[in-house]
Amino acid sequence: MKKIILLITLFTVVFSFSAEKKFPRFSTKDLSGNDISLDSILAKGKPVVLTFWATWCKPCKKELRKLIEYWENFDTTQGEHPYIVVAICEDGPRSKRQATALAKKEKWDKFIIPYDLGQKIKRKAGVADIPELFILKPDGTIFYRHIGFNPGDEKETFSKLEELFKELNEEEPTSE
Repeated sequence: MKKIILLITLFTVVFSFSAEKKFPRFSTKDLSGNDISLDSILAKGKPVVLTFWATWCKPCKKELRKLIEYWENFDTTQGEHPYIVVAICEDGPRSKRQATALAKKEKWDKFIIPYDLGQKIKRKAGVADIPELFILKPDGTIFYRHIGFNPGDEKETFSKLEELFKELNEEEPTSE
């Protein structure tokens, strides 16, 4: 009996990791009150770096500072950025104004900043703690997920993003 339970558990774990999981769809407003949805973001056909943050979260701010640094130093001589950054704000209604001011001051307003009123997106995505970062393929499939932030974690994030760029470039049909 123990062997059967072990086999079922092993099969469940292997199957759950092998299946590609899509990030849950959401619709909300950004910090300025404009409508925003994951579908409208994915419609641009680019990879998405999506992270959850709040003004009171020091690791979140460190992570976002690294994301903006990478964004601003990214070589865009061939055109615009080949990816989108979505920074989902988890602040409550009382600190929404503070979040907006902080995003502007830190230049995070270059990113898409949905406001997760009532933490609905966070719950749907199964986010355990913030910051929690996802890299999504252009179809919304989760390519990479990372919980927390310590200095140096950004190296793995950017490495994974580059890996996704390479994978997507290999998938593109070549014209002959």
